Parts: sequence; C-alpha cells; structure tokens
Amino acid sequence: MTPGPSGRARVRPAGRVRRVAARALALVVAALLAPGCSAPEDGPATVRQEPPYNATDVAWLRLAEALHGRALPMLALAPERSRSRPLIGLAGRLAAAHETGRARLRTLLARAGQAGENPHAQHDMPGMPTSADLEALRGLRGDAFDRRFARLAGAYLDQLVLVAEGEQRSGGDAEVRRLAAGMARRHAAERAELRRSVPHGINGWDFPPGRAKLISDQ
Repeated sequence: MTPGPSGRARVRPAGRVRRVAARALALVVAALLAPGCSAPEDGPATVRQEPPYNATDVAWLRLAEALHGRALPMLALAPERSRSRPLIGLAGRLAAAHETGRARLRTLLARAGQAGENPHAQHDMPGMPTSADLEALRGLRGDAFDRRFARLAGAYLDQLVLVAEGEQRSGGDAEVRRLAAGMARRHAAERAELRRSVPHGINGWDFPPGRAKLISDQ
C-alpha cells in the first residue's frame, strides 16, 4: 500500500504486483543462464572426467608418458655410439614405438581432463635416465657404451613393466587397463631382446623381471 493524495493508504492492484514479481524472477533466471554464469556449487570446482578414470589411471598415464619421453634422448644415442647391430636395431624400434605410445597416452590424458604439461616430465623418477646418465653415455663408445646403455634401458623397461602391472591391478577404466596390459607384454619382450643384444652380458642387471633397479658401474 502507498499513501494517496488525501493521505489515506492506496492498495496496488494484485495483478500489477504479480507482474512486477514475475519480471524480477525472469531477470534472476536470465542472469544465471547467461554465458559464464552458473548457480553456485557445493565444494571446489572439479574437472569432469568422461569416462570416469580413477587416480591410478591418471597416475599411470602420467608416469608412462614421462618415462617414454625421458628415454627418447637416450635411445637416439645408440646409432652413433654402439657397436652392436642388434642393440642399434632395438633402440630404433623402441624410439618409434614409444613416440606412438606417447601419442596414445596423451590422448587418454586429455580425455581424463589432464591435458597440459606432465608434472613428472622434469622429475628424476625410478627408471628414468637422468641428465648425468645421458652425459656419461655421450662420452662412451663401443662395448663401454653398450654395457651402460643396456643397464639404463633395462632399468627403464623394468619400471615400465612394473607401473603397467600396477595399473592392471588397480586401474578403473577398462580401456586404460587394456593399454597397460599391451604395453607390459611389449616391454617385457623388449627387455628380453635387450638381454640378447649385448653379447658380453650386462653386469649388475641380473635381478628378477619386473623389479625397477639400476646398479651403478663399478
């Protein structure tokens, strides 16, 4: 009600009140539906993951992608420094396969909402050749290079098998688990071929398959 000219209260028609209220509600709804606006949500914003990957899936995808990436500079050294034709051939096949594998891993990371820089790429993690390892390899040729290269590549392949087996046990997404199973089989075969490619054996790399370990040169 509002005061009239005579000082007495004037009653607004009910229909007009309803129209004003309806216009106000329409403005609120329009604001919520405008681009960039949304209704408040409970808790912090999260990245939607389709299909629903679990933490093991994401961790394995990141680790495997980082391991593949860090091994590529090491594999590129073999053609100029190794004297073992089988080892040179294996290094070339590994490099080509790992480039393809990295692309697949990155596709799945993007589908999991994890596109962008891999947080493990710059970390020295088990199985990864370090900058010091690469520098040492660059100073070697012939048998000395082959032995050290084989130790580093063996530790790298062991770690790939190890983390792939963990994904198979605890991963949530069926497609990611299948990829891990295929990679585990391939890397185990590559590890066996690596042993055959070094004619004098690999001192210090003589422990059960699946264990990620690197014994330093004596």
